[in-house]
Amino acid sequence: MQPRIVELRTRILKKNDELARQMRQDFARADVLVVNIVSGPGAGKTELLTRTLRILSDRYQVAAVVGDLATENDALRIAASGAPVKQILTGTMCHLEAEMVRNAIGNWDLAGCDFLFIE
Repeated sequence: MQPRIVELRTRILKKNDELARQMRQDFARADVLVVNIVSGPGAGKTELLTRTLRILSDRYQVAAVVGDLATENDALRIAASGAPVKQILTGTMCHLEAEMVRNAIGNWDLAGCDFLFIE
């Protein structure tokens, strides 16, 4: 018998992609603009976000979700802006997945938010 090779293709992040699509629809229905801020460590994301939230909060309802491997330091700095902030501790993961964000904002009234920033 000849060995037979069967090629399987599956999207590893299929569940994440589907949940992200649902969340984008929820954001659109709630009329909230979601901004994802991504860059390397030490690039200034937290400072940029803190200042942006301070400026926008005079005219808009703003909120932020912050991911970090192990500390809540960034969330504490951003909270000084006066905006609601949710911290996601990612453990060993250096990225956020859709389910993490959904769980973090699960009890927020999205309709009461104009801008949601995800760092």
